[in-house]
Amino acid sequence: MTQLRRALADCLCCERGFEDRCELLIDTRDLGDVAAAGEPTPRVTAGLDDRGAALLGRIRRFDAGPLGITLSGPAYRDNPILYANEAFRDLTGYPLGELRGENPRLLQGPATDPEAVATLREAVDTWTEATVELRNYRRDGTGFRNRVTVVPVPDESGTVAHWLGIQSAVDG
Repeated sequence: MTQLRRALADCLCCERGFEDRCELLIDTRDLGDVAAAGEPTPRVTAGLDDRGAALLGRIRRFDAGPLGITLSGPAYRDNPILYANEAFRDLTGYPLGELRGENPRLLQGPATDPEAVATLREAVDTWTEATVELRNYRRDGTGFRNRVTVVPVPDESGTVAHWLGIQSAVDG
């Protein structure tokens, strides 16, 4: 799963050749039909610039894939979730309407490891990628262990404009 996580982040963040990378990733990882049907609605793309809308479109190509994916940002606005794919929504029990505008810390609860949270916070503060394993909480309050990777997505000037979050449930 670690290789898939890395390959997915590289594919989503690429500046050129997304379609070819996407098809190769789907074929080599045997992901089958993971794409969302149709174009995202204006409600889903509201408030996104062209670059953010393009990134959201890329994420939707993996909407029903095996990993939860979120697009959040910008950091100066407390990293609000802009989009969460179907796998993420299924994992957490939250509908997109309740996730949009919320910081991903919405999933934290009493048994969430503060050291893991500090690692994520440091990554956001220093614009670096990080992966942690921690206990989060679903909408209904049940806890689950998951592996979370945060990946900075810079704009043309090199400033981090968005963050990708990649999540998978961890057994045990």
